[in-house]
Amino acid sequence: MKKGNIFLCDYKLLDGLKANVISRKQQYMAAPLVLLHKTPDDKLKPVAIQLKQTPAGDNPIFLPTDSEYDWLMAKVFVRSADFNLHQINFHLLRTHLLAEVFTVSLMRNVSRTHLLHKLLLPHTRYTLHINFLARKTLISEKGAFSQFVSSGGEALKTILKRSLSSLTYSSLCIPEDITERGLEAVPNFYYRDDGLKLWDIIQRFVQGMLSFHYESDAEVWKDGQLQDWISEIFKYGFLSQSSTGIPQSFTTVEELVKFVTMVIFTCSGQHSAVNTGQYDYGGWMPNSPSTMQLPPPTRKGTTSEETLLQTLPNKGETANAMATLWLLSNSVSDTVHLGHYPDAKFDETISCELIRAYQGELQTLSAHIRLRNLSLEVPYTYMDPAELENSVAI
Repeated sequence: MKKGNIFLCDYKLLDGLKANVISRKQQYMAAPLVLLHKTPDDKLKPVAIQLKQTPAGDNPIFLPTDSEYDWLMAKVFVRSADFNLHQINFHLLRTHLLAEVFTVSLMRNVSRTHLLHKLLLPHTRYTLHINFLARKTLISEKGAFSQFVSSGGEALKTILKRSLSSLTYSSLCIPEDITERGLEAVPNFYYRDDGLKLWDIIQRFVQGMLSFHYESDAEVWKDGQLQDWISEIFKYGFLSQSSTGIPQSFTTVEELVKFVTMVIFTCSGQHSAVNTGQYDYGGWMPNSPSTMQLPPPTRKGTTSEETLLQTLPNKGETANAMATLWLLSNSVSDTVHLGHYPDAKFDETISCELIRAYQGELQTLSAHIRLRNLSLEVPYTYMDPAELENSVAI
């Protein structure tokens, strides 16, 4: 621990929730605590799992030295918890719903001739449409989530509320997020490596575009459309909670550059990171069970292959989950990749030059990622600019 080799993965946002009822059968969900150890050969391995938050006699700490099925069952419950928290917090809230907030406020408050509208227009494409479909067919009372996910129904609303309460501006900005979570030195962490480089490229581009347009901080402060845009985002997206750290207004060019960088990164790279690989890792159901049919074990030595199979989702739930993950992991047929502005009209020579330089930097990063991936047993492609959709479109 003193060397910084022990990490904690905490699913406290799932604590105390009443899981869904599917086909009149009660489902189950854990709220685990997982200790992981960075080994001398640079692997991050689980060394202890507690499936409920509060220590108790009926809440054992499972270890790799336990029986094969005790340890396997504990890991599978963790993966199921991860599926549920990932879908609702990291995927739905932190990309889809935030992108909608950014989009609606942009459309309401910023004119089409404004630089910000031109800059962000590609990052709004299809977002309102896909979110409407998600509300109607996925997370509605009788939507797909209620049919195969243990957090469907009332639990989903509770997780969303808790997730929004825990949302901070810094957690949306990958340089700060990595530092706050103490993950700067974790080995083989390609989300961090590629994501930080992508953030820097986006930030340099945004800095160039906005610094050219706003020659002083005073010009930012006086821009009523900018101020109305961020004001509505703060009010309706973050419920006027100053504790989130989200700015309520822009007073400097630097503040504006950081926020716009976050918006573009969230709608492109971050969404790809949490969405595109879902079928790759969840297509084999035991790695990401959408629900569990029996409660977490309350003591060791009670789990067998038979009880594990009884606990995993049934065939129907598995098929529904796999089909949904497959659909979400596919890009749209008319994808517009990051860095491309097919519908925006940039008249200034400087803006066009900055876009070309931006595209060149993205191509260079893509080449580096693809070269790196040649030596990996499992390539990491989800932050490759050549694969990134400009917007939350699926």
